[in-house]
Amino acid sequence: MKKVFYTFALLAISLMSCESSSDDEPNIPDTSSILPTKVDIVYSDGETETIEYTYSNNTLIKEESSDGYYTDYIYENNLLTEINYYDGPDDEILESYTYDSQGRVSTITINIIGVGDYEYNQTYSADNSVITQSSITYPNTDPSTITISDGNITNSTEVSYYTSTNTYDNKNGIFKNVELREQLVTIDYENSNALNFTLNNLLSETIVENSTNQSENYSYTMTYTSFDYPRTVEENEDGDITMYTYTYNND
Repeated sequence: MKKVFYTFALLAISLMSCESSSDDEPNIPDTSSILPTKVDIVYSDGETETIEYTYSNNTLIKEESSDGYYTDYIYENNLLTEINYYDGPDDEILESYTYDSQGRVSTITINIIGVGDYEYNQTYSADNSVITQSSITYPNTDPSTITISDGNITNSTEVSYYTSTNTYDNKNGIFKNVELREQLVTIDYENSNALNFTLNNLLSETIVENSTNQSENYSYTMTYTSFDYPRTVEENEDGDITMYTYTYNND
């Protein structure tokens, strides 16, 4: 009888130990689906704007501004094929993409309503870190380049116009979890701002005009959520301050 009681006592202690060990394990939250749902902007002149983001799962499908304009993202076979910009009910700029055999953007066609069509070719270095954009419509114009390192655009150049150099923090980029981010960060044209889709967040941007060597300097100061995504971003352009405040789907 004592032996049976002793066995049950050991079993109870073992179970209590397992339960205690389980309780001590940290509860690590899943942050892989965190995405911004809106940004409230206060510009340096005091004007305000709110942009809301709509998704299908983690895929960005729409940006809509309180100023009346919106942007649609269209996909086919898990590739982004169009980004179209509208001002109210009117088409403004229609932008479409084709891809090479490696799933990289290869041609960009831009239709600016009432102005004309423009077509570009996009090629890549062997390690995909340098992207060269050349005009098909105006083949005699100088190409531009984008350099990507660790998911961030560190340098961009239009030979005839400017060179831009960027630095970044080590926190989560605002759109880090958006589907096809790796494609979006390579598309930088009329309707697409590749800097929105970097892996981390801009700390500084220096734009030098190549012909005059004059520069524009931007600095960015951020506060972060408890999950290390930007909550507020203060953009300082040589003393002109624009403030961005982000709301996320896990707030």
